[in-house]
Amino acid sequence: MNKSQRKRALAIARRLLPPEDYERFLGININDTGFGFDQFGLEKETTILAMCVVQYIYKHYFRVLSDGIENVPLKGKAIIAANHSGVLPIDAAMVASDLIFKMDQPRILRSMVDNFMGFLPFVNTFFCRLGQVVGARRNFRDLLQSDEIVAVFPEGAKALGKRFTQRYQLYRFNVGFIELSLTHKAPIIPTAVIGAEEQAPLLLNIKPLARALGFPYFPITATFPWLGPIGIVPLPTQYHIHYGKPIRFFDEYPPETVKDPEKVRMLADQAQIIVQDMINNGLDARESVFGFQES
Repeated sequence: MNKSQRKRALAIARRLLPPEDYERFLGININDTGFGFDQFGLEKETTILAMCVVQYIYKHYFRVLSDGIENVPLKGKAIIAANHSGVLPIDAAMVASDLIFKMDQPRILRSMVDNFMGFLPFVNTFFCRLGQVVGARRNFRDLLQSDEIVAVFPEGAKALGKRFTQRYQLYRFNVGFIELSLTHKAPIIPTAVIGAEEQAPLLLNIKPLARALGFPYFPITATFPWLGPIGIVPLPTQYHIHYGKPIRFFDEYPPETVKDPEKVRMLADQAQIIVQDMINNGLDARESVFGFQES
């Protein structure tokens, strides 16, 4: 956007957002390079405008509830490490929206997206404007050095293609986020997302077709492709997001620990156990999948 388009975007947002949300969103800080966006393409006005639409999905479709938001730092570097599921990465969008709507000082969550997203025309630019970044280690490092809050899904993109019979069973965590946490002394915020597994019950992943298309999976769900394009629309499950206390492995393990694969693997497994326990507790506390539970 140019300067006049940014003003127009804010004028639209002012009319569509509740006054208290609009005023809070104006306080969002970005590392502006002088052209209205940061080095990765994040643009505050695009994000605020997107919230005009997302607010209805967040508040009325998925009816997101969360607890532990006080564990997410108001400033400084941090890593949100969450479980991942649901065929479409809506869980990432709901966590990002939660930080904007619920935090006293709204923060933009920088998600690490799969490499193939960077090659989708128009979609890749839109994602950049919203602060999403292709998941290269250098990008992750640069974000932490800029004191950003970064989301990772240590199970990897393949977890989105998790079959319904495997719901809420974590794939083994990758170790990259542990290495970066130790190197940059960034606390890890373990996060459990309940509700995404049921939004698109995946019955089958057609792997040959996924490979041919260059996708990490090709889903057959309870509604897709049977209902045509409308089958892509997720079911209106209620989301519950739980943020755990920060994990500060770097207080005990120096940066040199990254040179010891066994210790790094052990720490990743410890983080996975914490997230799995949070998921199990969240499932026990949940009253129903589609119910209208209130906070």
